[in-house]
Parts: sequence; C-alpha cells; structure tokens
Amino acid sequence: MANSSNSAQSRSMLGQIFGGVRKKLMPKPTPGDRLSFWTIKYLKHLPQGPLQHINWKGGKIWFTKSWELMHSFDEIVTQEIYRFKASTDAPLILDCGANIGLSALYFQRLYPKARIMAFEPDTHNFELLTKNVQDNQLTGTEPIREAVWTYTGSITFASTGGQGSHIQEGGTISVPCRRLADLLQQPVDFLKIDIEGAEYPVILDCAPYLHNVRCLFLEYHGQIGKCHELTHMLDILQQSGFEYYIKEAADNVAHPFVPGQCGSEYEQQLNIFARRIS
Repeated sequence: MANSSNSAQSRSMLGQIFGGVRKKLMPKPTPGDRLSFWTIKYLKHLPQGPLQHINWKGGKIWFTKSWELMHSFDEIVTQEIYRFKASTDAPLILDCGANIGLSALYFQRLYPKARIMAFEPDTHNFELLTKNVQDNQLTGTEPIREAVWTYTGSITFASTGGQGSHIQEGGTISVPCRRLADLLQQPVDFLKIDIEGAEYPVILDCAPYLHNVRCLFLEYHGQIGKCHELTHMLDILQQSGFEYYIKEAADNVAHPFVPGQCGSEYEQQLNIFARRIS
C-alpha cells in the first residue's frame, strides 16, 4: 500500500510540474499581442548594452536594454494602455518622449493612416527610434530629435541612453527643444507626454490650448512634498474639459508615512488618462 501511495504522489507531483509548464507554453488571453514565453526567456538572459533585435509582425524591434523593452512592450502592446477611439482614420498623434519607438509602432498599427510626430531628444534612443520606424515601415511616423518644452531653442539634458533620460538644469549635454504649446494650436487626436519630470511646466504652458486635444496621456513624476503640482495639473485638465483616470505607474515608496524611504528619483509615478467630455 505504501508503494501505491508513493506512486500516486509521484504522479500527482509530475502532473503539477507538467501542468505548470503547459500553462506557460499555452497562449493566454490578453488585450493585445504578447511576447512568447521563449522570447521572454531569451530577453531575460541578454546582456544590457549591445544592439539586439527581436522579430515581430514581419519587422524587427531594435533595442539595447531588454528589461526596458519587456516592461514597455507589456504596457504598450500587450495591455494597450494607449488604446483610443479616433474620430478619423488618419488621426494626428503627438508622441512626446517616444523612446525607442514602441508607442509609435503601436499607434501606427492601431491607425495605419495616422500622422505621428515622435519626439525623442536622447541621441541613443533616437537612433533606435529611427531604426525601428524604418525597419517596420512606419511611413506615417516622423522621428524628431527634440525635447518638448516651454520654448523653442535648446536646453540642457541628462542623457542615460534609456528611459530615464530627462531635461535637467546643468545637464551633461545640450539638446534642441520645441515649445509644445505651439503644436496644440490645431486639433490633436492623441497627446502622449512621458518626459520624465518635465511635465508640470509643460502642462502649465500648454493650458490655454488643451481644448484642442481629444485624448491625453500624462505620466506624472513627482515628489510627495510637491503634491500641489499634481493638484494644479488635475485642476487644469478639469478646467480644460477633461475627465481623467489615474493609475499607479510605479510603487516607489514602501512606507509613505516614513519620509525619506524612496528608492527612486521620483516618489510618485502616476499614469493619468484624460479624455475630452466638453
């Protein structure tokens, strides 16, 4: 009887193991496309830095930081956080903080006739953006090596060659910048602003023209001690005729009641989804 019991336990354990493997290998229902189990395993073991690519939808996605690629792909392509309903089949999309171009690739496949202005000031990121636009034949996407800001000219910039690149006073390099408000004096179907901490002054400058925007995505990077900035921006959105939904982008503070416990440059990272209702 003991041998029979042990055999049954072994079969049960093997069944659990094979069942777990089967779940990983079987496609799971998701809102959008997803990276395969084997592609994720491959990406997790790549060195960070060398130029690499994966094949996708008949094209190639070029990158140098696989962990950033996996995170962005999951948000943008799988979860489709930028999905919106345009009033035309050729919407105007301003992609501010385009990084390596995953958002542009998603927008162009969502609306093949879309006109996309993709702003990315980091030289390394811009090279990957341009390569991804070309290799995926995103003919409606215009890569623009500029930061969006409150004036047109140049501004100092901290370049990381990744998602953390940002405008910074006394930064390591100077990059060209363009006043975003000047581009909003026309109807804009979708405005994406993911500019690593520069969003507050930009939104303030754009406030008089936000009525021309139908859908707005804003990633807010801030400090708990400057929560008035977040409140002010939300007031501007409401006054501009938007309703909004807020979702946590990153959980950077384990104990919010204990000051100085943040392990990141920004204590608050929030995704703000705003759509026009008036």
